[in-house]
Amino acid sequence: MIKNAFLSIKKNLGKTLLLFVLMCVIANLVIAGLSIKSATTKSMDQVRISLGSDVTFSYNMRNMMQNREKGEAMDESVSSITTTMADQLKTLKYVENYNYTTTVSVSSDDIDPVEMSESSDSETTSQKQMPQGEMPKMLDQNDFTISGNTTMAYLSDFTEENYVLKSGRLLTEEDVDTTNCVIETNLAEDNDLEVGSTFTVTSTNDDDEEIEVTLKVVGIYEIETTSQMGGMMSNRQNPINQIYTGLSTAQKLNDSTTEISSATYYLDDPDHIEEFKELAESSTDIDFETYTLDANDQVYQRSISSLENMESFATIFLGVVIVAGSAILCLILILTMRSRFYEFGVLLSLGQAKLKIMMQQLIEIGLIAVIAFTLSLGTGKMVSNVVSSMLESSQQTNQFQMEIPDDKSTESEEKQDKPLNVMDQAMNAPTNTELDVSLTSSTVVQLAEITGLICVISVILPSLYILRLSPREILIKKEG
Repeated sequence: MIKNAFLSIKKNLGKTLLLFVLMCVIANLVIAGLSIKSATTKSMDQVRISLGSDVTFSYNMRNMMQNREKGEAMDESVSSITTTMADQLKTLKYVENYNYTTTVSVSSDDIDPVEMSESSDSETTSQKQMPQGEMPKMLDQNDFTISGNTTMAYLSDFTEENYVLKSGRLLTEEDVDTTNCVIETNLAEDNDLEVGSTFTVTSTNDDDEEIEVTLKVVGIYEIETTSQMGGMMSNRQNPINQIYTGLSTAQKLNDSTTEISSATYYLDDPDHIEEFKELAESSTDIDFETYTLDANDQVYQRSISSLENMESFATIFLGVVIVAGSAILCLILILTMRSRFYEFGVLLSLGQAKLKIMMQQLIEIGLIAVIAFTLSLGTGKMVSNVVSSMLESSQQTNQFQMEIPDDKSTESEEKQDKPLNVMDQAMNAPTNTELDVSLTSSTVVQLAEITGLICVISVILPSLYILRLSPREILIKKEG
């Protein structure tokens, strides 16, 4: 069989060359499809990692505003979140970590806030001089915000490096029952505070009783970027005047050891967000008409949706390549086999098994496919680079559209707008390693499997069409 296969390949050079070119094209198209699938899979993993999987348990303000009676004060409608409620969710499946947060506004006689403007300074002074009984009820006379947390390890401003620790450390779960705190560097400099310094803050409960706590500085951070700054902001709303403490300290200042402002749960995977919500509704007694679980995963859903569409396209593309490639190969082999009727008829007349004849055809196409497959590993690298560069360019364009351009990014955007030469894309691997779809052992194995499948289909179908005839019928058709 092998000898006859080599003789047939040598004898029919035109057919062999045609099949070789076609197999090279098919192999490179398969590589393109596998490259897209590989790139989208890596991109989805990157999106999962970058966007996180946190879900926030908080009061449902939308439902409250819809159900609030006309003229009713908001503070009379809002129901507090308790640690008992939050504890029901922290033990559910998919939850890897959690953080409880309590915020409360406070004042201090030991330190001064970082003023937003001179007008806010004079306003604050007049408020302090005003007798407590004459203070308007809704007027906020406090200059600082206490943010009490179970831990600071998962706070987005720090994990995304919008806030950067400059000295000391952040608070951990071991600080939950301490009076340790972390403050902003400008607040520390204005008040000559450093790690180890102490100062006292004061809050007022509903009975107008003062609650006083002495805090110890264990960390100082600097705000690199923030979207919270605004011209009409009060001192308390200024993020520079925010003080991070353990949860129990904030609860003490809020005059409640059972209430929290919100709870955030960090899941093992963003794909489990919906399952987590369903599990929370079915396995807890929390009223989710009053409270809500907000994943804030719109960006993730949009990103994953586009990537899933691209992955579906790659799957359909591979299917089309396999079907079309097999059909074209079948057609070519049928046409070439018609010229070999006499050969097949003689072999069958001599007692040659149909299976051996079919195996000879498979060996012929297999030898051609092996050479085409080997060559495509080199040209496939260039195809992968082109696909990767296109995906990388698309991803960077989306990022630029989401960001507010500044002077520093103008040059990068100008470079992005310039079309890349296709040959440059083919010869140079992309700089983004997350989108580098260079051929791996897994891709090579998949390519070999798909190529082999196409060869088998393209040989079996024409062979069945020819060999279903008897030797006499084949010899009669030899002139056809």
